[in-house]
Amino acid sequence: MATTLFRGFKWNPANTRLDVYVNNTVVAYIDNATPYITSPVGLTVTTGNLTVTAGDSRVTAGNLRLGAVSAFGTTEPTSAAVFKVGTAPAGAITTSCGIFTNGTVMRKIIAANTVSNIES
Repeated sequence: MATTLFRGFKWNPANTRLDVYVNNTVVAYIDNATPYITSPVGLTVTTGNLTVTAGDSRVTAGNLRLGAVSAFGTTEPTSAAVFKVGTAPAGAITTSCGIFTNGTVMRKIIAANTVSNIES
């Protein structure tokens, strides 16, 4: 007999929350104690952007990773911003700034396309 896979929403009265199911697995839920959407299986954005229009974007445990970072040789950092080497910026940046790495040092770019090393 074929198994029916459930996709949709179910009210979970035991935990007073709305569960979101994909193929019989809870992939997210919204509860009334904290006004957050929680995903016990992670969140992946494959197209478009993840935009925060109010509040903060927080990483409360683990690392903030920019790019597909390769494994560390010995000890994985904690509570760190980890950068993969990417394309260096080019052109004028007038109302923003940025930080990036060239694989050897951390670099910064500020207005008027001024790129320099971040001093330690």
